[in-house]
Amino acid sequence: MCPCGLKARYTVQSCCPPSYTEPKLVRHMRSIMRISWMDKLTNKDILERTGLTSMEDFLIRKNLRWTGNLMRMSPDRLPKQILYSQLSSGHRKLGRPRLRFKDTIKRNLKLRDTKTDSWTPLSQQRDKWRATVKCWKQTLTHRD
Repeated sequence: MCPCGLKARYTVQSCCPPSYTEPKLVRHMRSIMRISWMDKLTNKDILERTGLTSMEDFLIRKNLRWTGNLMRMSPDRLPKQILYSQLSSGHRKLGRPRLRFKDTIKRNLKLRDTKTDSWTPLSQQRDKWRATVKCWKQTLTHRD
């Protein structure tokens, strides 16, 4: 169970941040592989030995695949309208503005060393976009 109460099947794609789920995954992998904490192996080493990617990398891939789907949608679909819409009235609270989905897309593309203005034509071709997202080498740093 996730802290928010969702079943484990949905936690990866929904609410749990990688900082919560990844250490638990690595802890279980350590016990399965019978690696003690005295062996002084980092979480990154454990993930490399098992051939798994980090939870953060998995979520970024999911996010970019969904972004490709959004870009291929017709303009009259609600998710695409929401992505490109802006509020006409209202005010923001004091402090740092909340992170928007657009900001998350830009951050994820920047982590993958992709220019934020040149990815849209590639995302229009489903097969090439999926292959590109799948093959991007892991450039993220693991939390130890």
